[in-house]
Amino acid sequence: MEVYDGEHLVTPTSPKLRHVLAALLLHANRPVRPESLIEELWLHEPPATAATTLQTYIYRLRKKLGLYEGIGEREILATVNSSYLMRAKAEQLDVTLFEQLSRLGQEALQDGKPEQASSLLGEALTLWRGNMLEGVPVGPLLEAHLVRFEEARLRAHEMRIDAGLQMGQHHELIAELRSLIASHPLHEGFPAQLMLALYRSGRRLEALEVYRSLRRRLVTELGLDPSGELVGLHRAILSADPSLNLPAGERKVVRLNSGPAQLPYQNSDLVVHKGLAAQLEAVLRTAADRPRYWDGTAAVVSLHGMPGVGKSTLALRTAHELRPLFPDGQLYVDLRDQHGRPLPSAEAVDGFLRGIGLQPDSSDRLEDRAEHFRAWSTDRKVLVVLDNAVSAEQVLPLLPSGPQCATILTSRSHLAGLGEEIALELSLPSVEEGVHLLESLLPAGQVLQDRQHAEKVVLLCGRLPAAICAAATQLGSSPQWRLRDLADWLADSAGRLSTLMSPDASLRNTLELICRSSGHSVQRIFERLGMLPETFTREELLGGGDDVDGALKHLVESRLVERVIRIEDGSYRPAYCCHELVRLYAQERWRAAMPRREDPLPPGSYLGPVTTPDMLPDCAVPGARLYVMER
Repeated sequence: MEVYDGEHLVTPTSPKLRHVLAALLLHANRPVRPESLIEELWLHEPPATAATTLQTYIYRLRKKLGLYEGIGEREILATVNSSYLMRAKAEQLDVTLFEQLSRLGQEALQDGKPEQASSLLGEALTLWRGNMLEGVPVGPLLEAHLVRFEEARLRAHEMRIDAGLQMGQHHELIAELRSLIASHPLHEGFPAQLMLALYRSGRRLEALEVYRSLRRRLVTELGLDPSGELVGLHRAILSADPSLNLPAGERKVVRLNSGPAQLPYQNSDLVVHKGLAAQLEAVLRTAADRPRYWDGTAAVVSLHGMPGVGKSTLALRTAHELRPLFPDGQLYVDLRDQHGRPLPSAEAVDGFLRGIGLQPDSSDRLEDRAEHFRAWSTDRKVLVVLDNAVSAEQVLPLLPSGPQCATILTSRSHLAGLGEEIALELSLPSVEEGVHLLESLLPAGQVLQDRQHAEKVVLLCGRLPAAICAAATQLGSSPQWRLRDLADWLADSAGRLSTLMSPDASLRNTLELICRSSGHSVQRIFERLGMLPETFTREELLGGGDDVDGALKHLVESRLVERVIRIEDGSYRPAYCCHELVRLYAQERWRAAMPRREDPLPPGSYLGPVTTPDMLPDCAVPGARLYVMER
């Protein structure tokens, strides 16, 4: 219940005042005796001061809402013959408008005007924004009204769906009917309408299964058989009775689909991983072409790889290109917030529900809200893009259920527990592919004139697509620069990460978010990586009392570190390595922490190049490499 004065919300905050106001509004323009309000407020145990307290509530309502101001000569909240009377115009109350629109819609339906009926009933149902009187205590006086209005609401749904079936909208109504059945499992009207919609959609077996499921539920829970109307409909479907079809010549209303379009703007059509792009496109086209009766699950394709390798770019580019194959909508969510933390599944599901025009109920369980989304997607062609996924538990509630739906998800590591997904690993492009990417970002002929330095730039970017794009941005913002100048600038490792930044990508910011979302112990271990050789073993990280195994596991899952095999003295030994740019960021963090660090440096630690005399008092040779040789 909400009360507005123009644009301003003026609902009383006191529960008792809201309770009294609700009772008066639901009896608008009818007198309510004080005894009825006392029973509503305190049931059968009113205090001795109940009458006086009620008078105080009435006074406070009048003062709070300005109800002394009258309609003409009359007060809005008046005392008439020892009863209280709340006067209100029809257009002032949603419940009154709902009843008027429902009545007009019913009359239009009875007069054979389904289009007008559907419009009126749809408008009536939009007045509902949740459960009636949510947050208001309910006693015997209000309980009867809640039951009456809930029945009126369900009846409005039934009539609007009847109008839609008369207009030939059986395909469009299936998902909504499944959702209504999930919310009202013992209501027989909605299953009957769903059976008819499925039958007219050429899905007779599914229509019969709806009847079997309802009958099983009624017998198990209530010991009852379905009504005669449902039994007759079941027999008619079994015999393919022609009377179930739309009458010949019946006008059908075809509406242009206006499903959700949530894909963010993609400012690049670049394709670095051409082979994987072709695989991804083939999977999505196959999913969209599946028949509606296909009994498998919706297609799920996961793209995983290290930060900056191009997962999101590939997912969004493909999604934009194949939008026409999924006309019922494209949904997108970034499953990490601005601080790099995992986004709760409930928040993502609510975003999807709002995108498809359903108002999520925060009181529902996550599974209930996810079921509404699955019911909506059952008979539709929908493409879902889940970016930066963290775990299978986070993803599962967000997967559509329709056989012609598809999901693309990106994550740093492969997520176990998603069922029959197609997993595609995005590795670093070759030097040749990196040069081609750089060439596509620069003015024509610039790479061709200086191929040698173009290759050097790609190598100094570690062949990472995000870094190559940032390097091209820097070159474009400095017209006087050539590829040689950019290569010379990037050769200085101390400033490389600062150079490889653009408005669209910053590897340093991405790595910072990953570290910030990790524990303190993991951050300490990560910082020590920059002081080790390019390939290192677990033993070289020991020291300082940190959980090295747990930190390494986390870093591997975050794709900051990769497991490799190192050959020593003819034998194979487990080892780890990290990308060159990741090592540079680790070195930055190590140097930043040096004033407060008490950890001993492990032997062989690489502190970086000597660039200024003050870095080492007795060695002022720029470019010298500084190592710790002993503790």
